[in-house]
Amino acid sequence: MERKPDSTADAVAASLRELIAIGEVVDGTRLVERELADRFAVSRIPLREALQKLESEGLIEINRNRGAVVRTLTPIDVEEIYSLRMLLEGDAIYRAVKHMDDETLARVELVHRLLGEAKTREKQGELNREFHELLYAPCGNARQLKSIRDLRSQVERYERLQSTLLADTKAFQHEHAEILKACADGNARAARSMTVEHLASAKRIVAKLTKKALTRGSP
Repeated sequence: MERKPDSTADAVAASLRELIAIGEVVDGTRLVERELADRFAVSRIPLREALQKLESEGLIEINRNRGAVVRTLTPIDVEEIYSLRMLLEGDAIYRAVKHMDDETLARVELVHRLLGEAKTREKQGELNREFHELLYAPCGNARQLKSIRDLRSQVERYERLQSTLLADTKAFQHEHAEILKACADGNARAARSMTVEHLASAKRIVAKLTKKALTRGSP
């Protein structure tokens, strides 16, 4: 079971994670402890714990000279993250299909429909995440599900800011429909194959975004 934020450090980490995800805090931003402590009305100790947590998740880097800085993903990062996501998420849905009940499928179908009707990128990102988490949950491996969430958080800021990923194309909704059908049919192999291809499509878009971000940041 996912641990809920139960401390000041967890709450600050969650807030910073969201600011990074929505693009309010962009790649390369220096996270000044004094400013963050004032913003969140916390002391330095829980703030540093929060930053260490985000560093362990791969969202920021902490070094002696510059302090904490929001990471800029490289093409190698994207390749590594998505390769792991394909393995973990493909396996999760393969095993989840065998334990998926009618109630779960009905909930996923509802989220899928709401995603197709969503008007904002924020809502699309929220529903897209919920769609996949509902499908993977029956796999029953809490550590695997946490690893999937952590990997997703490293690229989510690109996904949620890129309108073409969800808003300007019907391809992803079509892929979702195919994944959902495979699950409803009890076809675990097809569900895994389609999930991997779905992630490959997302990887191609995120790879282009990271390449552009690195180009803009070049001297």
